[in-house]
Amino acid sequence: MPGKSPLTLASLAGRAVVDAVATDNWETAQRGFARLLGRGDAKQTRLAEQRLEETREQIIGAAGTDVRLIRAALEVGWAGRLADFLEENPDTEADLQALVQEIQIVQPDETVSASNHAVSANGAASTVNGPASTADAAPNTANGVVSIDSAEGPEHPGALAARSELAYSIGQDGDAAAARDQFAELLPVAERVLGPEHPDTLAARASLAYWTGQNGDAAAARDQLAELLPVAERVLGPHHSDTLANRHNLANFTGYAGDATAARDQFAALLPVRERAFGVASSDTLAARFNLAYWTGRAGDAAAARDQLAELLPLSERVSGPDHPNTLAAREELAYWTGRAGDAAAARDQFAELLLVRQRILGPEHAETLAIWYQLAYWTALAADSAAARE
Repeated sequence: MPGKSPLTLASLAGRAVVDAVATDNWETAQRGFARLLGRGDAKQTRLAEQRLEETREQIIGAAGTDVRLIRAALEVGWAGRLADFLEENPDTEADLQALVQEIQIVQPDETVSASNHAVSANGAASTVNGPASTADAAPNTANGVVSIDSAEGPEHPGALAARSELAYSIGQDGDAAAARDQFAELLPVAERVLGPEHPDTLAARASLAYWTGQNGDAAAARDQLAELLPVAERVLGPHHSDTLANRHNLANFTGYAGDATAARDQFAALLPVRERAFGVASSDTLAARFNLAYWTGRAGDAAAARDQLAELLPLSERVSGPDHPNTLAAREELAYWTGRAGDAAAARDQFAELLLVRQRILGPEHAETLAIWYQLAYWTALAADSAAARE
């Protein structure tokens, strides 16, 4: 398995979990994955064991039902969890490879390949505002979904998993209102079938809040996440990735609802927690730093926002690359807050440099390129006015 990308490895590992259920390797797989995901934390290890046991029960209970659909939904779910885990803990990649090699078995004929599904890690504009899902990996809607109801009915746990994946996929395809409505329908069923504090129920609550906000109701999203957060902290733990994602989204929607100062303060409190949990160079930490600067500026401190972005930019260039969307977003915000802090000429020069990159990557007529044109024109005029005033 050498040379596999993290997403490919996560897909293989997700399939290994599902395939191990019906074999003598199940106990080995369960112990290994729980130990890896727990990272030495007893509570997180128990949560992983619970998820793995529920996976086994769903597959065993699927005898005589639509086994393909349930296995596929569970494969994708585990692939997404493990992709997020690898992104947050890149040092565990070799351990996961070794575990998959240890438990890998001949794939049964009825298995749906994980390669038929899109796997995406949590990430920021998706990372900046990504949903706090237990599995940020959705079935590829281009491949079609035949049915979400098994022979045991739409409330079978496997059917609930498929409904969650489908709702998330619909939102990712651009229909936030439909995703919100589907999670609103799914949530009471998950609460009744799985329990109100089951991790997947909490994930459904987080997704409902996220898509509510994405559909334009930031205040409602903020309130839903504020109610969810203390439950997630108690059930999952304060440093669990889903809990921290909830804090991230709560801070953003607080800002979008009109309170930039509170959003700034929440990101200021979240940033050191993310640095301790994931390291200073993780994508989640960089997203928190970006948002801290963003809301700092909108709370009225342009100079502080400029300085924070100036510190963030070289780190983002090194970690993500100079042409990555997150890096370019940091450059755009840096130029903007440089101007707002009083240096129109420097803002003009930074936007002029950024425009060349946007044109190369997106083309001259792309909306984001045109937005940089507008900013360049604005700061060019302002710099000229400032120069004239000095003369």
